[in-house]
Amino acid sequence: MSTQWAAQFLVAAELERNGYVVSFTMGHSTPVADLMVGHPVSGEQFWVDVKGLAKPTAWLGRSKPPRQNLFYILVLVGTQRSKDRFFVLSQAEWDRLIQQYREKHPSQKPIGGFNWLDPQKFENEWS
Repeated sequence: MSTQWAAQFLVAAELERNGYVVSFTMGHSTPVADLMVGHPVSGEQFWVDVKGLAKPTAWLGRSKPPRQNLFYILVLVGTQRSKDRFFVLSQAEWDRLIQQYREKHPSQKPIGGFNWLDPQKFENEWS
């Protein structure tokens, strides 16, 4: 199973359930995000970068240049649908977790990311 693809489709499904229209940007080299999202009534538009894990390990990724309306949705893809978990962060929250991890572990190689437990307070923060 491709965990990343499963995560992207799960996020798209959740957003569609909430009335949004989702487009996939297709490809690992997409510079902005994995999904472009819009609301057909309000006109609201935003980007979503999806990170997927099959088991609770570190969330890997780097900070990107600041972009208005960029969000990160982290997904633990469960073996059953009821086991899926979602963590919804703004770009600033994502960047802050990376920075805090770097400050707590200055001697580690700077690969980018943070511990599994770090984004727990963002679980199911879809609003």
